[in-house]
Amino acid sequence: MVDKTSMELVAVNTIHKLKMEFKKNAGSIAKLSKILMLMDTERTGKLVVEDFEACLQKAGLFLSRNEAQALTKRFDVDGDKKVSCVEFLMQMREQLNPRRLAMVGRCFESMDTNGSGVIDSNTLKGIFYAKEHPEVIAIKKSESQILSEFLNNFESTTISVTDFQIYYEELSMSIQNDD
Repeated sequence: MVDKTSMELVAVNTIHKLKMEFKKNAGSIAKLSKILMLMDTERTGKLVVEDFEACLQKAGLFLSRNEAQALTKRFDVDGDKKVSCVEFLMQMREQLNPRRLAMVGRCFESMDTNGSGVIDSNTLKGIFYAKEHPEVIAIKKSESQILSEFLNNFESTTISVTDFQIYYEELSMSIQNDD
């Protein structure tokens, strides 16, 4: 039998491995979240191990049986042998490095025109520029569609600096380096 400390170490190493694979494959937390939500047919925010593994495989992430068991143990918050999708996604997200954090802060400040600490969707509509977005250039989507997709990343019509940072932490997962 494997002790709890060994399983925790396997879980930590597995999370690190998944993050590296995720970056290499240019994955995003948003894509992974959508896959997890689709598999969560009961809408509980939890998945049995087999479904959890299937989600990861769809995202191009493959686990050994031992790694899957370690993650299940770590993210089974209430002992029902199911993985908490929210807890897993929070662990997958990485904090922004100081350079990115400073850039995100400057971007937010430039859009927070009244200094309130929040940006509302109406303000954003006036300053959001999507003309050079690849899908707008390719005439696949309109600027307003791109804006709508961006706003759909947030739970409300107002965006706080924390919401903005979380969005960029998730986006940051798919960026190999800052150069």
